[in-house]
Amino acid sequence: MSKAILQIKSLSIRYDNHVDPIIKDLSFDLYESEILCLRGRSGSGKSTIVAAIMGMLPDYHAQSRGEISYQGKNLLTSTEAELRAIRWKEIALVPQSSMNSFNPVYTIRRSLREMIILQDPTVSKKEMEKREEYLMELVYLDKQVLSCYPHEMSGGMKQRAAIALAMVYTPRILILDEATTGLDTKVQADVLGTILRMKREMNMTLLFISHDAELGNTISDRKVELK
Repeated sequence: MSKAILQIKSLSIRYDNHVDPIIKDLSFDLYESEILCLRGRSGSGKSTIVAAIMGMLPDYHAQSRGEISYQGKNLLTSTEAELRAIRWKEIALVPQSSMNSFNPVYTIRRSLREMIILQDPTVSKKEMEKREEYLMELVYLDKQVLSCYPHEMSGGMKQRAAIALAMVYTPRILILDEATTGLDTKVQADVLGTILRMKREMNMTLLFISHDAELGNTISDRKVELK
């Protein structure tokens, strides 16, 4: 069996404006190279778990206990500098709405370039262009899309571009938060096909967040149900 790449142990999270915790004593392991579906109804805490893994919980009104362990580090107690070394580089996120991935006044090229430069400030223009084209090919988008603004793209195109943005650093774990919600059936199938191909070719580990039981059964190796 593959080893656990991410371990969540007895995780509880409560917001100051809630009497009861939104997440209570949750434990599960995410194994290397698998697709794990985290499924639950609206309000079950799926996005809160994602925020906790990414180190993006609002400190001022979220209280957490337990452990989120990645490579021997508890992400809940890691410093912001330690989290920055992991966030996007080793654990990346495709958020629930693809529009949330992009600045609306930036072209897709500019959004990608900002991430690429963060990865390598000394990158040459030629290498940056090669990287941009590779990322477009990875998600089956024409390189002309690089010149588009988010509002000029269809839902499926935006979702693919959001996946490309999350893949700039070639992360070990990719979290997909309701990645196909709101897409029609054909576009959903196309996006899922892209995700599964990437997973096979790059031996990635995927945490797939969904409210859709049928979709979770179709795409995942295992499921964790939130009550």
